[in-house]
Order: sequence, then structure tokens, then C-alpha cells
Amino acid sequence: MTVQYDASAAMEIVNASAPGAACVDGGILFLEPDRLVEAIQALRDSEESDLIFLSNLTAVDQELHFEIVYHLQSLDLNHILQIKARVTDREDPALPSLTGLFHGAHLQEREVYDLFGIRFEGHPDLRRMFLWDGFPGYPLRKDFLQMPGQVRAGLPGFPHESEENAWPVPGSVPQRPVHPNDPQPEGELVVAEEGEESS
Repeated sequence: MTVQYDASAAMEIVNASAPGAACVDGGILFLEPDRLVEAIQALRDSEESDLIFLSNLTAVDQELHFEIVYHLQSLDLNHILQIKARVTDREDPALPSLTGLFHGAHLQEREVYDLFGIRFEGHPDLRRMFLWDGFPGYPLRKDFLQMPGQVRAGLPGFPHESEENAWPVPGSVPQRPVHPNDPQPEGELVVAEEGEESS
């Protein structure tokens, strides 16, 4: 069973190489964003902590600030540590990338950027991952639907779609139970993806 690594011990390791970069609150290690790479590298390289694996990276919108949450794990010593860094600039949130320390940070930082708009400075390929370029805003922010130009529930389609390709408004397509004795449409129904030849 994986156990929780002592946050106070982790703080001592960090503060030995980056004085004042860490504090502990409620068993969670908080790091200063501008010293993040230096602090996490100390935890990764220390034989005592051996936190060599970034198992998870995500963010939480706390309305007044963002908390970026890291879970680092030692596979040999079988312990895990939760680390948080706070970013208070909601207009242009940014902190250093960990891609130089962990290969697993590449996609996880892109996901956080795509859904929260938090930039990771030094990331080699920071671009949207799930949403298209030009998507208005960041959907996991608490203020997403209050921001101008956002997609609203119930729109017939996304802003880039033409009227003929727009999604139907919920409730506009008749819904009813289907029964084998119901009359069936005449002819053959052919379904094909755009660009695909039908036979």
C-alpha cells in the first residue's frame, strides 16, 4: 500500500536547496511558483524522498486564485506527496513548466492549459489539447459561463458551424419509443462519414 510522504520532511529537503520556497499547511506542501522547478528537482533527486514519478498534475479554480496540484511518487520507497502552487493572476496565470524534470508533464500541462488557461513557461509545445484553436475561454474556470463570448447551453451549434450543420436544439427532434410494429421508412438508409465513399 502506498503511504503519504511526510510533508514536513519534504519541506526540509526543499528549504535546504531553495530556502523559503516551501511551507506546509494541513499536511500539504505548498511551493512558491517562481521556485517550483528548483524545489521539485530537490525532491526528485533526494535519496530520502526519491519522488521520481509525476503521477498527476491538475488545477483547481479557487475563484480568487488557482491551485496547481502535483502528485509525486516514489516507486521504490512506495510513498506519494501532494504539492500545491498558487497562482493569483487570473488574467494571465503562469508558472514554470516541469517538462524538463518529468516527461509525463508534457500532456498534463497541455490539458491544464486547455481547460484552465494556465500557461506553463518553458513548455516545448503548449497548445490546446481537446478544444480547437480559437475556442472562447477555458471551460473549467468557475467564471467560464459569465465571460463574454462563451458557449451557452442550448445554443443550436458552436460558433464556427454554419446553420445547416448546426446541432439540433435539444427537444427539437421528436423523441418517442420505437416498436417493431411501427411503420418503417421506405428504401434504404445509408450512413457515411464526410469524405467516405458509400457502396
